[in-house]
Amino acid sequence: MKNTFIIALLVISTTLPAQIERPKWDFGGGVRLNYMGLNGGFSGYRNSDGQTFDLNYEDIGMNTSSPSFAVALGGRYKKWNLEFAGSRGSYNGSFITPADMVRDEMEIDSGSAVNGTIDMGMYVLFTNFALIQKKHDLGVGIGFMFLNMATNYTTYDVNNEEMKLGGDLWFPMPVLAINGRLKFGKFRINGSAGGAIFKGEMDDIDYDVKYYTIDVSVAYDFLETARLTYSADIGYRNLYMDLKMDNDTGWYKELDKYRGPYATLRIKFSSKEMWKYVKRKDRNKENNS
Repeated sequence: MKNTFIIALLVISTTLPAQIERPKWDFGGGVRLNYMGLNGGFSGYRNSDGQTFDLNYEDIGMNTSSPSFAVALGGRYKKWNLEFAGSRGSYNGSFITPADMVRDEMEIDSGSAVNGTIDMGMYVLFTNFALIQKKHDLGVGIGFMFLNMATNYTTYDVNNEEMKLGGDLWFPMPVLAINGRLKFGKFRINGSAGGAIFKGEMDDIDYDVKYYTIDVSVAYDFLETARLTYSADIGYRNLYMDLKMDNDTGWYKELDKYRGPYATLRIKFSSKEMWKYVKRKDRNKENNS
């Protein structure tokens, strides 16, 4: 689906004979409500005795859905965009361990009652360059993201004493993305895909973290004034986070899959001055004529 969308953007954009005039700059922001479901699972291995576990969220009742919010602020100057965005979501559940489980060098016996919470936050500073900026757009971007992953599992040992497992981790990650827009009057079809990666050591633990998303949405400019544009969109997001932790005691893996719809409200303020991209050779022709 992503490849088809990108090919369509290229075909339509290259058939347009002229650049579209638009405001020289604009800036604005938006708020988004997500309602995403969690799926995936986690597994682990302890080197000392070969103890392993492999649990699926669906099998243990952790495949829940939860609302989350995101905010974004940004602006554009000619072909360049700069944007800051942040979001956070939390997923709760309780389950009975179907097998012995090892986490943080502690063993949870099969049949134990566990309360679990998974939190994920993303904070991104991102710049985008428009490869094609006509009626329909295509751009590529690069940025930097702080990914926050927090897990908190609580259970009780044989002495009925509370055991807390998990942690709060921050990963600095470079981000690459591609995005496109098909515009039809006040309607737009938007698509984007991106990913980030972190490989490194923190607190004597080797981490291998991968994060990637695919978004598709439909937007509508429901109110326009001389310099302000108000728009709303609805879309669907697929988000994947793959984590592996490895040290001398063993390893732990977690795969989180988030999927679900979202709705966004945006406001944009634009310059009075208009602008359109003109190739250097065409500018030289105009100057010499």
